[in-house]
Amino acid sequence: MDFVISCLGCVLVGIILSAPMGPVGMLCVQQTLNHGRRTGLLTGFGAALSDWFYCWVAALSMTLIISFIERHTAAFAIVGGILLAVFSIMMGRRPGQGQALHRGGSPPKGGGDGAATASPPPSGGVGGGSAGRSIGAGFVLAFSNPLIIFLIMPLLMYFGVPAPYYRWWHYIICMLSVMAGAMLWWLMVTWVVDRWRRRMTLRTLHRVNLVMATIMLALAAYSVWRGIRLLLAP
Repeated sequence: MDFVISCLGCVLVGIILSAPMGPVGMLCVQQTLNHGRRTGLLTGFGAALSDWFYCWVAALSMTLIISFIERHTAAFAIVGGILLAVFSIMMGRRPGQGQALHRGGSPPKGGGDGAATASPPPSGGVGGGSAGRSIGAGFVLAFSNPLIIFLIMPLLMYFGVPAPYYRWWHYIICMLSVMAGAMLWWLMVTWVVDRWRRRMTLRTLHRVNLVMATIMLALAAYSVWRGIRLLLAP
């Protein structure tokens, strides 16, 4: 039962890692607007591959020190909660990053909120040429942020990954769950953008950041509370 909960938690980890509308999210949205849902989804898949790789690094690194982690569970819970809180505050304070949302090569006319217009998709552009190019664009942009591993570690520990009894197949299932969560997010994002492209604005993306920041802040508060409770336990 604990492993099932960990797997569900890993799905949520994949969603949390993908949800912030930073450069990768903006690229995925822009690609969907410019080249269609398939290209946007492939860009998201490339970013998910990068997150998946960093999750492997984090999980295997923690495996090497799992006995140390078990002896200092309270400290890790508190420090991890603080790190999550810092990430969530940073996410909530910044607006959607990147260029304004628009179709084609020129900014939208009228209105300063970056509303998308509905001109025909242009040819070319980043990720617009082939599936490999789209995946590569998402992967390289996400991979250029190795500091995300400091967000991944407390998230995995929060959901009990890794555990002392884990064998190789436990890790594979957990990492596949992370990938599933990330792809669920990108499927939803590309569907929403493709369906409501005329209403997609930077303000909308900022609201997504605020929602995800609130969720992360709640997880952070619980993690710190759990760590303090462990410290004070007799």
